[in-house]
Amino acid sequence: MPTTASSDQASSSHQLFPRSPAWIWALSFALFMATFLNYAHRVVLTQNSVALKAHFATDDSGYGRAEQWFGYGFAAGGLLFGVLADLVSIRWLFPILVLAWSVATFGSARAESFDRFVAWRFVLGLCEAGHWPCSLRMTQRSFPPDRRTLGNGILQAGAAGGQIAVPLLLLSVSVTGQGWVRAFDLAAILGLPWIAFWLVLVRESDVRRPVLQTENPGDLGTTGENVREIRELPWYRIFLLPRWWLLLLVVVCINVPWHALRVWMPDTLQTHFGYAKPFVDQFTAWYYASTFVGSLFTGWAVAVLCRRGVRVHRARLWLFGLCATMVGLLSPAIYLLGPGPGLLGVLLVAAFGSLGLSPIYYSLNQEISGRAQGRVGGSLSFLLWCILALMQSSIGELVKQQPAIRPTIFATVALLPLFALLALAGLWTWTNPHPPGESTEEHKD
Repeated sequence: MPTTASSDQASSSHQLFPRSPAWIWALSFALFMATFLNYAHRVVLTQNSVALKAHFATDDSGYGRAEQWFGYGFAAGGLLFGVLADLVSIRWLFPILVLAWSVATFGSARAESFDRFVAWRFVLGLCEAGHWPCSLRMTQRSFPPDRRTLGNGILQAGAAGGQIAVPLLLLSVSVTGQGWVRAFDLAAILGLPWIAFWLVLVRESDVRRPVLQTENPGDLGTTGENVREIRELPWYRIFLLPRWWLLLLVVVCINVPWHALRVWMPDTLQTHFGYAKPFVDQFTAWYYASTFVGSLFTGWAVAVLCRRGVRVHRARLWLFGLCATMVGLLSPAIYLLGPGPGLLGVLLVAAFGSLGLSPIYYSLNQEISGRAQGRVGGSLSFLLWCILALMQSSIGELVKQQPAIRPTIFATVALLPLFALLALAGLWTWTNPHPPGESTEEHKD
């Protein structure tokens, strides 16, 4: 009898996840590299901000404007490609987007004026935004609930990978003169082999696999009679859900510190704390090495806790709390510690926590809908990047007028993940769009 039950569960597992473990690892690598490329195209700007400001005869306000229009592009792209990812095959949409953002980076290196450079950054943001609807649809369909955070962690770790490798590469290509142009060109050509790999690896059936529900009586396992597909709402009702609004609060609170540090930390270490650019490039690599470990750790830790009997959401919440606390440590430290090992060490701790939050958020994002995942993530991304765009330009103006305000900015944004933790702990269960006893009838778009 146990043998029959075991065979039934194995058969169920194969039907839900028909690809081999080797294919899952290959897909994880592909998604990791897609995020790597996505961030590499941003790092070539942040790591060369001083040289670019000199080349285009602009200042911190102009640098903030370039980031502002990248943000506006990202916001528009999140909305546009979030919808398209639900309507067309991401097997083809994804590589088209990678090619498009590579062209945008190549073009920005040849901009004849700063206004044209800013326009290319808008196009880059527009195309790069499509990465997330495509990637999250893949991890949502390729990983069971208890390992979905791990899949998202590998995906998000590519952001750290890009920001580890690129600064080290820049040590050899962009120290003097027009080296930043070579750095932009290098980032642009890296997408071509990825496109070929993706098209060989992914079949149409892989992007149309059903999505499993997390919050049900069987959410401690991935096979068996309690496993079921996620229940769907009409897509237009999603934006009326309290849980969607809760996720908007969470995504803003975890991304504001991440992007404030991503954009302004290298520049601040040089201009405010007096570190030389070669040191900043090296420290930035260590900073993103810490984010790399943080992203992978949270996904791994959630999977381990679930194997030991902890419910999926509780495991996610515990790790979210740990990471939010690590980011919050930066708030007092930046006032109490001057330049030196202490402050740099706290920055590394905050880095670990800041990227560790993202895989958990993505897993929560994937709980609302399967069919409309692109619209869920895309709409949240649209509003987030509208806020980030305004934030970057505002920081640029503040820093221009009050250079000494940089520590205050970092200290303030570092507290936001703790606020998100309180909101999640108090409201996530209450905002469940599919409460126990609700009809399981599926709705069509």
